[in-house]
Amino acid sequence: MLSELPEGPAKQLLATSYEEELLVGQNIYRELPEPRYAFAALLVEGLLRTYVTSPQGRRMALRYTHPGEIIGLTGMVRGSAPAGADVLIQGSMLRLDLATLRRLAQSEASVSWAVARQLANELAGYSTLRSANLFGSVRVRVARHLLELATRHGEGLAARITQQELADSVGSVREVVARVLVALKDEDIIAREGKQIVILDADRLEGIAEGR
Repeated sequence: MLSELPEGPAKQLLATSYEEELLVGQNIYRELPEPRYAFAALLVEGLLRTYVTSPQGRRMALRYTHPGEIIGLTGMVRGSAPAGADVLIQGSMLRLDLATLRRLAQSEASVSWAVARQLANELAGYSTLRSANLFGSVRVRVARHLLELATRHGEGLAARITQQELADSVGSVREVVARVLVALKDEDIIAREGKQIVILDADRLEGIAEGR
C-alpha cells in the first residue's frame, strides 16, 4: 500500500511510524467482547494470524498477514476490530500512526484509494479461508492453511507450526489434524523436519485445498 502513495503522504506516514519487534506467541491485538482500540501496522518480517474465538474457547484463523502486507485497516476505519491477532513467526512490524493515516485518508484521494485497495485485498484473503473453513473437510482446511503458512525453505516451502496451533487455526482438534497430517505424509505430499512441516508437492496440496 505504501508504494502506491505519493511521496508527500508517504513521508508523513513514515515520519510518525515506529518499528516494533515481534516474538512468537505474542498477542498484538487482543480479542475482546467489546474491542476498545484499533491499530494498523505494516509487517516487515514474520507471520501474523488474525483469529476469532468461539464461546467454547476454540480459535479459528481468519487471515494470515505476510511481510509487506498491512494489518489493522478495518479497525482503523471503524474504530475497532472484532478479532484478535498473534505472532506465528518472529519478526518486526512498522506500527503506523492512526491519527496521521486517518487524516491523510480523509484529505488525499490517492491515500483513500490505496486504503480501499488494501481493504479489498484483505476481504479476498478472508473469503478464501472462510470458504475452506465453512465448506471444506478437515483435509481441505489443513491443506489450505499449510499453503497460507508456508515460507521459503531451501528450494521449496515449509510451514513452522505445531499440530495444536494448526488445529486451532482450522477450527478442529489436534487428534483429527494429526490423522490428516499422517495421511498427507503417507502420500508423499508433506514431510516432518524438526518443528517444520515441509511441503514436498505443492501442486497436489493446492489441488486438495481447492477440493480437487
